[in-house]
Amino acid sequence: MRIAIIHGNDGSDVRIGKTCRSLSSMGFDVHFIGWDRRPGQAKAIDLGRAARDVMTHPTPLGRATLAGQLRFARHVARALGRLRPDAACCVNEDCALMVLGLRGLFYRRLVCDVFDALADRHSGRSWPLRWLLRAVSEIVRTGADRLIATDAARFERFGRFRHKTVIVENVPEDPGPALAQTLPTGPAKVYAAGTLTAGRGLSQLLQAADRAGDVEIVSAGWPYDAFAADTFLAHPRVTFHGIVTARESLALAAGCDAVLCYYAPTSTNNLYASPNKVHDALSVGRPVLINAEVRVSRWVVRNRLGWACPYDDVESLTAVLASLADRRAQLPAFAARARRTFLAGRTWTRMEAVLRDLYTGLSRQGPGPGSGMPKRRTTARRSRRPSGGTRL
Repeated sequence: MRIAIIHGNDGSDVRIGKTCRSLSSMGFDVHFIGWDRRPGQAKAIDLGRAARDVMTHPTPLGRATLAGQLRFARHVARALGRLRPDAACCVNEDCALMVLGLRGLFYRRLVCDVFDALADRHSGRSWPLRWLLRAVSEIVRTGADRLIATDAARFERFGRFRHKTVIVENVPEDPGPALAQTLPTGPAKVYAAGTLTAGRGLSQLLQAADRAGDVEIVSAGWPYDAFAADTFLAHPRVTFHGIVTARESLALAAGCDAVLCYYAPTSTNNLYASPNKVHDALSVGRPVLINAEVRVSRWVVRNRLGWACPYDDVESLTAVLASLADRRAQLPAFAARARRTFLAGRTWTRMEAVLRDLYTGLSRQGPGPGSGMPKRRTTARRSRRPSGGTRL
């Protein structure tokens, strides 16, 4: 079975990398179709045996632009026309809408992996735009053959489309116990990684670190706004490692005392965030610094896996940062407990079984509506494990 994974990213996205590596290792013929918005910048990309077909078109701070989106749509259409995959997996509804009309012509089945729901991302906009985006989401979710949610809370928000939705959580590949056993040294350190913007608590973290005293900030990822690029990364307390592999990111997290996981409570999408950083922290035995408005923070606090502070409460965050160095004596015991929690259910191995069942099931459905293309034979083995994801 041939699968095209489509995302407006260059392939360095952590979830994209895991998905491509896993599906290609199962024997699927995987092709990643993407968009490099930062040519010339060093990148860490590991897609396994998946082929990579990426359009190069630079944009300011790697943000999407109308001209870029139009060029990307053309690139995707040409790539699909050349590959004729059995399934196209698009990240988010806006990307899926781009190819919905090509189903049956260039590909058979449509999967939409909803990293961040379109309507939820823009829930604070004016009502005409919200209505339009909800309509787009309804069209895509109706037309898609299968949908993927990133956790149980977001799965519930799929409503009448839950019958064709599976959960593939944002969990890392197990790095093993060694990283959790390697304790941080020197000043207290906080890891801030992934999408770097002002809306991810960077200003609050800088203020708290300055007030707390001897605290360093270790960072990696993609600066997506002027504050991240010009203020956060330029701050003397911040050491930036650029775009790193998933394994390198986990190693950086393990060298810190806590992992930042802040989302400005300005949209429904942020309130329902299902951050991979929570599970990354557990996998290397480190506590999470999360803002209390995010729903998953309740699970973090209930299981004593970190601290939850109101997003703009810099004083509370300062108190936590000031205590990190003294808490190192308890870190080995915490790391062992966090690893047990991680291994109890939040591992990528379980998510691989969901992906295997999803695409094996699609391959057995035959050609999609209006498709005259012959059915390809898949080389992936069918798993006996039931589809579906783990729940918080």
